[in-house]
Amino acid sequence: MQIGSMPVMPQGASPRDQVANTLNAQVEAGDITSEDQDAMMAALDAIHTERMEAGLPEPGGTPPSREEMQANFESMLSDQVEAGTLDQDQADHLAEMFEEGELGRPPKPGPDGGQGGAAQELLSAILSQLQSGSTYDGSGEQSGEVASLLADYTV
Repeated sequence: MQIGSMPVMPQGASPRDQVANTLNAQVEAGDITSEDQDAMMAALDAIHTERMEAGLPEPGGTPPSREEMQANFESMLSDQVEAGTLDQDQADHLAEMFEEGELGRPPKPGPDGGQGGAAQELLSAILSQLQSGSTYDGSGEQSGEVASLLADYTV
């Protein structure tokens, strides 16, 4: 099975709708069958239900890294294979989609860096500038140092 590119999602689409739309596009492209899609959605719904019943993680904990999230997701997929909801090819397909960020919004990066590292560097630079003295010149105008840090940052 090949993983297709994620179709453009309408704003406000739920993560479940985004996954359903992605899988629909893969069915239409012939990458997966409608039976694969049904099994994958059933497994994802079961995983979601289990996660909701387990409750939220304790606040203040360190978020998992991408590798830890991937391993946790693959473990949950293995449980679905053992339960007979998915076959191994379907589980592998979902694991690959998760890794590529095709299961809705990509997961937030954990302490392993990712985009979070660049944002953290920007925040540190701004904080350093603010702590080093005034960002206003003698005329009361804001100096360009902090503003230029923000202008140079792109996501």
